[in-house]
This record gives sequence, C-alpha cells and structure tokens, in this order.
Amino acid sequence: REGVVAHLDHALRPESGGDLLFVKALAERLGYPFYAERVEVARVARERRENLEAVAREIRYAFLHRVAREVKAKAILTAHTLDDQAETVLLKLLQGTARGLGIREKEGLVVRPLLAFRREELRAYLKALGEAWREDPSNQDLSRDRNYLRLKVLPLVEERFPGAKEALSRFAQVRMEEEAHLEREARARLLPDPRFFVPAYRAAPLLEAPGVLRRRALRWILEALDLRPEARLIALLEEALGGKVATLPGGYTARRKGGTLFLLPP
Repeated sequence: REGVVAHLDHALRPESGGDLLFVKALAERLGYPFYAERVEVARVARERRENLEAVAREIRYAFLHRVAREVKAKAILTAHTLDDQAETVLLKLLQGTARGLGIREKEGLVVRPLLAFRREELRAYLKALGEAWREDPSNQDLSRDRNYLRLKVLPLVEERFPGAKEALSRFAQVRMEEEAHLEREARARLLPDPRFFVPAYRAAPLLEAPGVLRRRALRWILEALDLRPEARLIALLEEALGGKVATLPGGYTARRKGGTLFLLPP
C-alpha cells in the first residue's frame, strides 16, 4: 500500500533537528515520500499562555491532518504503545479526570495500530531487524508527571503486580466502550426544537434522563455555544431546566418555557 512519512520538529530540544534528519533518511531508504515542518512550539505556547504539551499536541495533529488532506490519505498512523496507554490511564486517574481516560485505537483519521504492543517488544523487533532508533532525552526529565510515572511509579507497581500495564490497558478499553455507550444514549436525548430561530431543545427528554446522561447532553449545548463545559455552567443549565433563569458567559440566557429549553443570545 502507498504511504508517506510525516514528521513535525517541535524545536524543543537541540537534538530535534537530528531526529528530523534521521526520519528523513529512513523514509528515503524505505522509499516513502517525506513531509516535515518545524514549529517553535514553546514560543507559540508562551504567546498563547497555554500549556506547552497541549499546544504541542494541537500543532502536531494539525500538521498531520494537513499532510493527510494534501495526499488524500485514508488514515494517519501513530506509534502509541501499550505503555503509553497504561501511563495515560494512571495519569488521568491521579489527576481526577474521567473524560478521555484512555488512548483510542481509532479517532477520526488517526489510527494507533501498536497499542497492543509493549515498547520493549518494539525495541526487540527493531534490534532483530538491525534497525536503529532515536530516544527523546526529555523523557528522562522527572519534573514531568508522565515521566515520573514511567520511570519511578510504574516499575514499582509492576514489581508488585506483574501485568499491571496490561491490566490498565484492558481497563481503558472497557471504560472507553462504556463511555461510547453513554455518549450515544446522551445524544439520543438532545433533541433540537426546529420551530425557533434561536438555539432551543426539547426539555422533556433532558428532564427525564438520568443525571449522568443529562449532564453529558448539557455539555454539548455549551460546546455548541463555544463555551467551556465547566461543571458550574452545566449546573446553571440544570437550574434553567428546573424553571430558573440562568445567565451564561457571552451574554446567553438559558430559560425553559413550556416544553422547550431556550438559549437566548445577547
């Protein structure tokens, strides 16, 4: 099958240019077209006053999707492993974040075919092929939470509980299946009322829904208004469903009249 290789240089380390050249040489040797871009991610994050890792991820995937559109790719393949999955699950649990608990095997165009494999398996495979690879020195920086879990916490956990990473990965898979089911159920209860020229939704399906589904549906209402789905704003919409008038950021007013929940613009 035809494919291309795409690499984003985040310009976060002195060695990053060498990484780009390494990937380029490998792509050329294997006969794949090579696409690359360099972005000073740290500067962008400072200018936007946003989290560095989040900005890096946003820029990286935007680049990959641009390349995919240009070459009309049917999929974007990344090399996330079972270890990445286990680290993500544990990190999210410790941060108290339930949403997006694990790494999805397929997410739009993005496909992660190596999620079932351990890093050590892939390294052993590369050694067997006689292939070299590059390591990111910043992965040794213990000031980063993910690195601390990888280098300090998870080795101790696996020493006491062999197979812990596989167990965390299985937990993520089950959790994501449950999450997908809840999302479908919540979507089914979010019914726009087409009779009006402002955002309006049928109130009865929301009022009759279990709280966990209602809050998910209200989150999407907020996102449709370009508002962050914070818990306090979801609570305001629940109050509006109960008959109160709620004022939202951006000047929107939420109120229920009869069987309809209205989001009135300023």
